[in-house]
Amino acid sequence: MKGARSLLVQESQNQTTVSLGLISRLVLVISPSLCRLQSVCEIQPVLVDIDTSGNIIQKLGSNDQLWQVVASIIGSSGISVIGVIANYSNGQTQFTSFGITANDSYQIQFAFITPYDVNR
Repeated sequence: MKGARSLLVQESQNQTTVSLGLISRLVLVISPSLCRLQSVCEIQPVLVDIDTSGNIIQKLGSNDQLWQVVASIIGSSGISVIGVIANYSNGQTQFTSFGITANDSYQIQFAFITPYDVNR
C-alpha cells in the first residue's frame, strides 16, 4: 500500500511509544504437551498475534489494560482446563499454569479477552 502510515501510541505516565497494528490472526507456536492428569503441562502453550503485514504484534493494549487469551476445550463435556487465562505481552501469550483435568487428546480453542471498553 503506497503511502501507508504507522499509528503510534504513547503509554500514559511514561515515555514509551508503541506502534499499533491490526490483528490478522492468532497463531499457536508451541502446543501444550507432556500433560498429566490434574497437573500443569510441562510444555506450556505459546501464541503470537500476526498483523496484516505478517509481522508479530509486540503489544496489545496498554500497561494497565492488557489483552488476554483464554483457552477452552471444544466438544468434550466434563473436561476442564486449568490455568486458562494468560496475558499478551512482549510479542506473545505465554501460559504458565495451563493443564487439562483428564488424559486424552482434545481440541483446544484460544480466544481473546479484550480489556474493558475496547471494541474489536
